[in-house]
Amino acid sequence: MTDPNPRVARRTAALVALMAFVSVVVAACGLPTDERVTPYNVDDIPDQLTEQTTTTTSTTTTTTTTTMPPPTVPGETAPPPPSSTTTTLPAQVEPITVYYTIGSSDDLSPLEVNRRQNPSTQEVVAALESTTGLSALGLRTSVRPGLIVDVVPERGVATIILDPTVLDRMSEAQQRRAIAQMVLTFTSFRTPDQGNIAFVTFESDGEPYVVFVPAVDDMSGPDDLLAFDDFADLIVSSSAATETTTTTTTTTVAPSQDG
Repeated sequence: MTDPNPRVARRTAALVALMAFVSVVVAACGLPTDERVTPYNVDDIPDQLTEQTTTTTSTTTTTTTTTMPPPTVPGETAPPPPSSTTTTLPAQVEPITVYYTIGSSDDLSPLEVNRRQNPSTQEVVAALESTTGLSALGLRTSVRPGLIVDVVPERGVATIILDPTVLDRMSEAQQRRAIAQMVLTFTSFRTPDQGNIAFVTFESDGEPYVVFVPAVDDMSGPDDLLAFDDFADLIVSSSAATETTTTTTTTTVAPSQDG
């Protein structure tokens, strides 16, 4: 007869021993009147029941570091906020000469008006249309707002384009005064990019516009260029009042940190 497998034999023996141990325990529990302890042989306990279990405990330590702000030096104060200082400075201005009529007459008088440096032709138009402060000087303007549509300077000649609708609402006398104002003013003006304007011509509704010329006591031709001398006889005063302009500049100055 062949010997049984040694491994199977050991497992069978262990099982028999375990069953014997359980029987002893059950018997002990089933005899409430007998409190005796039944000894048992340690060798009869299976190896699985005698193995030692090792438990490893891992401990994690967390360290928190708090950085404190630097201490304040006794007596030290925070710098004051910037202060705002308002300073009034003279503006960079350039005088231009504008001609206005004296009262309701055909006579004209020059007025020197200060504007910012290198004024444009549109600033001259605005000055011709403005009535501010004129009544105190006994002056008026016949150049109505919207009468001048555009001013095109080229090679010393300024072509002034007039609105026909505005012209139709003006009397003949008003038109003559306005034409005289425009010719005298623009031929006294120097453009920032092209220099002095020597002559003026007019257009309206896409066509040359003829005007009355006091120097010849007649109407101009379609191709005539109008000069300052053509209207100089209407000037009755050579002294010009002056309008001044100032500019307020706000400058923010931070206080000194020294001391």
